[in-house]
Amino acid sequence: MELKLACIALAGLCSSAAFADVSITGKISGAYAWSKSVNGTSLNGVKDAESEIDFAGREDLGNGLKAIWQMNNNVHIADSPLGTSASNDTFASGDTWLGLSGGFGAVKLGHGVNAYGDGYWNGYFYDLGDHGPDKGVGGVIGKGDAGGQKGAIKYETPAFGHVNAAVSYATAENAGSSNGNAWALGANWEEAMFGVHVGYTRQALVDGSQNDAGHVTDWVLAGKVMPFAGLILSAENDHSILSSNALTGSVLSFAVPSSKGAQNSLSLRAEYKPKRLALRAGYIHTHNYEYDCNVKHNEYLLGVSYDLSKHSSMFAEYLHSKVDSNAQASEGMELGLRVTF
Repeated sequence: MELKLACIALAGLCSSAAFADVSITGKISGAYAWSKSVNGTSLNGVKDAESEIDFAGREDLGNGLKAIWQMNNNVHIADSPLGTSASNDTFASGDTWLGLSGGFGAVKLGHGVNAYGDGYWNGYFYDLGDHGPDKGVGGVIGKGDAGGQKGAIKYETPAFGHVNAAVSYATAENAGSSNGNAWALGANWEEAMFGVHVGYTRQALVDGSQNDAGHVTDWVLAGKVMPFAGLILSAENDHSILSSNALTGSVLSFAVPSSKGAQNSLSLRAEYKPKRLALRAGYIHTHNYEYDCNVKHNEYLLGVSYDLSKHSSMFAEYLHSKVDSNAQASEGMELGLRVTF
């Protein structure tokens, strides 16, 4: 029955191609993995490595106006105690939106429409290293920034030469509440050999009764450069400030420290890929981790991949992460295969 329904859905998409552009893309990715937690517990087994199936489309409405949409669907090849589960494999589980585009730019409604733009260039890591520096909003506080995990509206400007910008706004977490809103701004300068991104976001915090519980703000500045063909280098810095009235027991995923400091996190990435073989390295250093003064977080990343064909590749990645307040570091290692379509 499930196969029959899937075939009917695909047939419907294909039949609509006469009226609108529809594409189906994605990746199936898995690995044999090993991990060790900060308490010394080790796990190993098969895990998913960011598999997904994406639908996207557009329809020409005339006079330069287009209807646009995207549905991102997370899928998992295996349930695993290493952190992957098929229980969240539902339609629109990833970045999903619809909107209009034209000479004015684009307006989008949905989730994942985030103008902040952290993780500007993550070095093309496949899984373990596919993240940016530590940040406050949507990061250590466990909350989506303006549109990351919530419904939001986003406006994207048209390109002005090499420059474009965006703004997004998300309403409160729960309906009927005026607290908990979030908004973000972002801008890019893109050239063939380098790029720069700057972003700002502010998330209002609430307690269990949706009362005001302070706020958190983040700034991000990132850049990448290609000194010569095959080599890309990047740096990204996130600066996050928790307001003085932020409350423990609100939506924060950690206890607010008595002496709060601004959290600053720097991420450095590099990839060298002359042909099929790619070598990757990364480093993250965070000062005042989770706003706790003088607590540091250091993370080291190594990766290698080899393209078997245009769509298939093998990869291996290693991660070492240490927070000062923990007696031991956490580690992870993966050896996997990815097929894109």
